[in-house]
Amino acid sequence: MTGRGIAQSITVRMSVLFAAASALVLTGIGVLLYEALDDSLTTRQQRPLMALSTVLQHMMDDLADVPSLEYLGEQPGIVGHLLDSHPAMSLWIYGEDGRNLFASSRTVVPKEEWESLAAPEARQVTMGLWQPAGQSAYRLAVARFSSKRAEIGRGFIVLAMDVSEPLRILKIFRRSVLIAVPVAVLIVGLIGVFIARGVLRPLARVAESARRVTASQLNERLDLTDVPSELQDLANSFNTMLARLEDSFRRISDFSADLAHELRTPLTSLLGRTRLVLSKRRSADEYREALELSVGEIERLSALVSDMLFLAQADRAPAGLAYDRVDLRDQVNRLIEFFGMAAEERQIALEARGHAMVFADRAMLGRALTNLLSNAIRHSPDGERVDVVIERGKSAVTVSVVDRGPGLSPADASRVFDRFYRTDPSRARHSGGTGLGLAIARSIMKMHGGDVSVKSEPGKSTVFTLSIPERAPEVETPPTTPAGTRGPAWPHAAPENPFTSPPR
Repeated sequence: MTGRGIAQSITVRMSVLFAAASALVLTGIGVLLYEALDDSLTTRQQRPLMALSTVLQHMMDDLADVPSLEYLGEQPGIVGHLLDSHPAMSLWIYGEDGRNLFASSRTVVPKEEWESLAAPEARQVTMGLWQPAGQSAYRLAVARFSSKRAEIGRGFIVLAMDVSEPLRILKIFRRSVLIAVPVAVLIVGLIGVFIARGVLRPLARVAESARRVTASQLNERLDLTDVPSELQDLANSFNTMLARLEDSFRRISDFSADLAHELRTPLTSLLGRTRLVLSKRRSADEYREALELSVGEIERLSALVSDMLFLAQADRAPAGLAYDRVDLRDQVNRLIEFFGMAAEERQIALEARGHAMVFADRAMLGRALTNLLSNAIRHSPDGERVDVVIERGKSAVTVSVVDRGPGLSPADASRVFDRFYRTDPSRARHSGGTGLGLAIARSIMKMHGGDVSVKSEPGKSTVFTLSIPERAPEVETPPTTPAGTRGPAWPHAAPENPFTSPPR
């Protein structure tokens, strides 16, 4: 695993977080325990020092039978007996001028040490720590006294307690914490690795299941039995994505097969007819007839390629529309006039009702309406009527094209907008149509932010409805082509022949 891979590893991150959190917690606990131990030991040292200093202050203030302070040095028992119950303490008494008048120990506390601790006011006891190099450490208590007798005067009481053992205990404790915390952090980090691996094991199983999914096994789904609740959404989303991919692959496979079929038949016809014509010398009329038949097949191929190119560009560049204010009734009337002569030949009445204005690409909307209207005429029995109904809704305008033909079964209605889908199982191709008219109509509506739907009663009628937003949707400005024009160059293709057999 590379350095970048290690940095991105969830296991490593979780372990580092575990270790960092434990380091903070253990360090904090260690500091608190150390401070608590230090405070406890210091208090135990200061309490007897404070008590004895106070006793000595009162004693020195009330000395009656002592002619002078020097007498204390000559008679050490006067104050020395107070140390009998405190063997760890030492006592020094100094005059106001700093002369040592009494010492219970040979150790001498330097004047600068105790003098810096002495409080400026009487009756106040101050504490400090004195730790001479290479010797024991002492807790000092310094107090002033002021005798009522002039011959005694003023001076200083200095008490010292040997605290080497408590300081040694603190040192050992500090060293133990400094060793224990890193070791504990290391152990927690290792435990974190195992915990992280255990927690991520379901994710590894999900990844293994995902690796087994291939283009030929899109029907596989992740087993959600042992997936933790935190990963349920991820697993469900993955399964949903697989379902969409499976459906997309199925559609692509069907589309590829249909496209190959649609191209193979005219190409086979062209190849066979051409070989037949070239098999022997023929007259000019025979050559002309063969070429005219070939032109029909070539026109069908050209229409098919143009429609396919249109759908591909509609999927890739839906923003290249020239929006304009369109009068739907006027647009429908023009189409009725266009299809009127052919409809009259079959005695099919074309009627329009309603009126509305929309913002849309006039040419694209006309193409969608042309495909629906031609489809309705194609499926209407002779002598029937095709209605085009325009209605205004809350936020959209609908255009419904109603024919009274054979209708669609529920299965056919669910797939009628699929590319190349025909309701005729034999996929009859004598119509000359490409089978893409309804798919193009839906793509155009999607480009406008609308939709197209179908409702059908088999044996009675079929209603195709365009839903068009009243206002143009907000879309990003399409890229500028090299020629300086905006949007894709939509391929031109004439609408399918509306009077031949169905694309649906």
